[in-house]
Amino acid sequence: MKLKRIFVFFTIKPKRLVLLATVLLLNSCIDPVTPEYDYEDGLIFIEGFASSNAGASFVTINESITEFGIRGLNFIQGASVVVENVDNGQSINFIEIANTYVSPQEFMVVPGERWKLTVILPDGRVYESEPEPVLEPVPIEDVSIDYVKELEYREGLDKFIPGHKIIVSFDDPGEGENNYYWSYRSFENLNYCIRCYEGIYRNGKCIPYDLSNRQLRYFDYLCETECWRIRYSEEVNIFDDQFTNGKTISGLEVGKIPLYTNEEMVIEVQQFSLTPAAYKYYKVLKDIVDNSSGFNAPPPAALIGNLYNVNDADEFVLGRFTAAASSVANVFVERVYIDDPVLEGLQPPNISLEPTMNSPYPPPPTQLAPCEESRYRTAIEPAGWQ
Repeated sequence: MKLKRIFVFFTIKPKRLVLLATVLLLNSCIDPVTPEYDYEDGLIFIEGFASSNAGASFVTINESITEFGIRGLNFIQGASVVVENVDNGQSINFIEIANTYVSPQEFMVVPGERWKLTVILPDGRVYESEPEPVLEPVPIEDVSIDYVKELEYREGLDKFIPGHKIIVSFDDPGEGENNYYWSYRSFENLNYCIRCYEGIYRNGKCIPYDLSNRQLRYFDYLCETECWRIRYSEEVNIFDDQFTNGKTISGLEVGKIPLYTNEEMVIEVQQFSLTPAAYKYYKVLKDIVDNSSGFNAPPPAALIGNLYNVNDADEFVLGRFTAAASSVANVFVERVYIDDPVLEGLQPPNISLEPTMNSPYPPPPTQLAPCEESRYRTAIEPAGWQ
């Protein structure tokens, strides 16, 4: 193990450590900040999740960089990403879409299987995971989505924000150790698929065009088909049955959904059963995120999972590959009654109605845009949609 890399990671201030950790959340982004410590470029962050829920499996690959004195993470394009069933040799290639590697829509893991991840970077470096068993999930008995005006405090806004709490109940099995991880996907119907600022939509992209003579200097293009925006959990929610083995767990909060918009939505709640090793990893990640305000507290253990460089055993690899089965509950949430301010600024729609004749814009006249499938958008109607 390279001691330099261990030292660098453990000397990161807790607040900065959170920024590194958030890249490993299922839905995450990192704003670059000015470095305040000795930071090493070239650290590899790999986070993969193979799910029993169709369309929910993904892998992200990032590398730490410093540009113009600003520290950040750079998504690595052009990698080969494959998950393999180590028992029967079945291999699934993941496809690169919008800074994420995603599985085919129909792919899902099954309890009893064992899967491993292989990543080959464009420069030839090869990373693999240890085989990951898929455990039998525990059914969700009941789920509710409760709206509250003060969901959580946001430092950047200096106020409490409204949103929804996800509450579940389930019967914990009496045999063995059970570890749980909760995630969610929310689906909101899109009013338009593309917004072009200071431009128009042609040949699959926005191109610059002078709109200075217009009050609204952007155009919105309706979706060719029905289309839903997908959002993901922004926090780590885990639980173990050390003190509740074999009991009924009632009214447990397992997620928060900020009020980004007041559009109707479907919430897909996923309750995963984790191996002890996976639970230990997510416990470290949760400690990093939850304790970010404790500046005097020492950082928790580094986010070392089950990944390694095939040709360099000394390389320090961050992240983890997890394969897990979940029980799923879909809930339709009607929100027309909510009049609290939303987090996403609402700009008036400006639907493109380009004339077919005597148009002032370059041909061809365009009014529609495709619903491009990705981890964050789908044309497949979510279960439970009304």
